[in-house]
Amino acid sequence: MRAAIVVSDPLDWTAQALLASFSAKGIDSFFLNFSDLSAAITSGQTFRCAGVNLLELDAIVVRDLGRKGPGDVAFRFEVLQALQERGIAIINPPHAIARAANKFATSRALQDAGVATPRTVVTNSLTDAEKALQDFKKAVSKPLFGYKGRDIILLEEGAEADLVRLKSVLEGQGLVYLQEFIPLDNPRDIRAFVVDGRVQGAIYRVAPPGQWISNLARGGRAASCPMNRELEEKAAGAANAVGAVYCGVDLLETEQGLMVIEVNGTPSGKGIFEALGVDVTAAIADHVHQNHYLRGR
Repeated sequence: MRAAIVVSDPLDWTAQALLASFSAKGIDSFFLNFSDLSAAITSGQTFRCAGVNLLELDAIVVRDLGRKGPGDVAFRFEVLQALQERGIAIINPPHAIARAANKFATSRALQDAGVATPRTVVTNSLTDAEKALQDFKKAVSKPLFGYKGRDIILLEEGAEADLVRLKSVLEGQGLVYLQEFIPLDNPRDIRAFVVDGRVQGAIYRVAPPGQWISNLARGGRAASCPMNRELEEKAAGAANAVGAVYCGVDLLETEQGLMVIEVNGTPSGKGIFEALGVDVTAAIADHVHQNHYLRGR
């Protein structure tokens, strides 16, 4: 059985852990960087990357798809879709990665699945954005396609400077994604790691002193989070909503119970390993092995 791990940084902790976990299962695995991706449509269709015929693989696990621009992203997703249609297991499936990466698509999927999530408005209209801010009182502006907590802004109704910032976001990005700000007694969220419908572990991500953004990439601190039925059900429900085999689910503790704020379709397993000693890549390898993604060669 041959499996490729798509990653742009071969020294990435999660990619290295995946390689080791696959090897432990007897899966012949190696890294591929999709910056070397090629496709040809002649008498048939061929898909190659760094000299590898992708049609000869049994599975492709996407850790980091990488990108150089919108056209490049569309090409890489189309290749993954074509490979999946030809019977190669793509983990996560292209539609799941795309849905998790697009915060509007995630919000829609969560509500459609009945998973609690904060009120959200996405708009091209400054008038509607200002109205949403008035309704929410406080709102978090996030890039529609963002990662590692970058370019997240807290906006407050009635603050003239925040109205200027709101307009600037709209002009710069062409739209604004506003999620209702949920005040917390503790400036932290929960990151649950789900594989194959089961929560492998969960951590608190605690914001640095005086800050409210808790992403580990922004200086947040990881701490063990106890499991309970609500956490397991909502995290698994969020993973199912976006169609992910594995993902990181971010939740907030609110007076109404846990709310899912985001789903990461290409998450790092490093934080959970360091906090809990749980290597989630072993569960991903189990999923690939047990679901025998072997196409009879």
